[in-house]
Amino acid sequence: MNKVKPLLLITGFLGAGKTTLLRGLLQRLHARGLAADVILNDYENAAIDAATLREGLASLAPISASCACCDSLGGLLQLCQAAGNSRGDLVLIELNGTADPLPLLETFTLLESRLGLWPRWQIGVVDARHWGRRGSLEPLEWRQIETATHWQLTHESGLPHNLCDSLAQSVADLNPHATRTDPDQLADALTQAIGMDPASSGKNRLFRFRPADEKADRHPVQHLTHAFTGVQVPLGGRFRENQVRQFLEALPEVVIRAKLLTRLTERPGARWLFERTARHPVPEPVDVPDIEHVPSSLVCIGPDLDPEAIRALATAHFGPTVSI
Repeated sequence: MNKVKPLLLITGFLGAGKTTLLRGLLQRLHARGLAADVILNDYENAAIDAATLREGLASLAPISASCACCDSLGGLLQLCQAAGNSRGDLVLIELNGTADPLPLLETFTLLESRLGLWPRWQIGVVDARHWGRRGSLEPLEWRQIETATHWQLTHESGLPHNLCDSLAQSVADLNPHATRTDPDQLADALTQAIGMDPASSGKNRLFRFRPADEKADRHPVQHLTHAFTGVQVPLGGRFRENQVRQFLEALPEVVIRAKLLTRLTERPGARWLFERTARHPVPEPVDVPDIEHVPSSLVCIGPDLDPEAIRALATAHFGPTVSI
């Protein structure tokens, strides 16, 4: 290994708060005088999220693919090798919300002498609003916790304390070896891990895999990963803020995650990123620097989406500014 540096893999279901955690980590690392190489994997347009990241970056590489664990594994490994030799102090990878991390973790373990990334940690971000309520998709979210070294419970605001305690206990029961953490604790741990000698850890790998005879469910979980569809619809012009909110709130329930980057009539200057998760209210938008290579667009994610139906809805709502 030429230059050993820590790797943190950020996993969690759609809308759990992975990018929010990533932004918070970058800010905290920047305050410590550190910079990270960031790799973003997302459906259709990872560049939208990439444009919202500003502080603490040594480099930023978006991967727009449904699943970095298979669709773009080769490209991801090349980016990891480049990040391992960059000027950055550590590497942060955010996987999309439906990725199965297990094949990726196995690959990292097999190629660890070439990648130079150590220690390798994974944090599972758990949405308190939806934990245990994913129906047929639940095994996918469980996998994201089963392989984790750390986990964080998000979106607790407004939920009863006893419910949050019960949810936290169920996560801990699923993976008793993982450590509950928050952005401050995680930033401290990553800072301390910089320069750690891999030889001092022997074979006590931080990625824990289930026994071989329990891995038979990997293919069904990966099938769930590919049951999701990403649809991108280019947008032009400016829109009213309430017009954007009304559209996002009117999207069908099959859209689990929606992002819309646009200019606003009431807020000249920067573009704004709106997000919606399931049927939850649309939060305040995030201002995004005016980066030309990131087009204004709508991105929807969900199981078996009909791209033409989504485009038709956007055209009916926004008019001729929609590019078909």
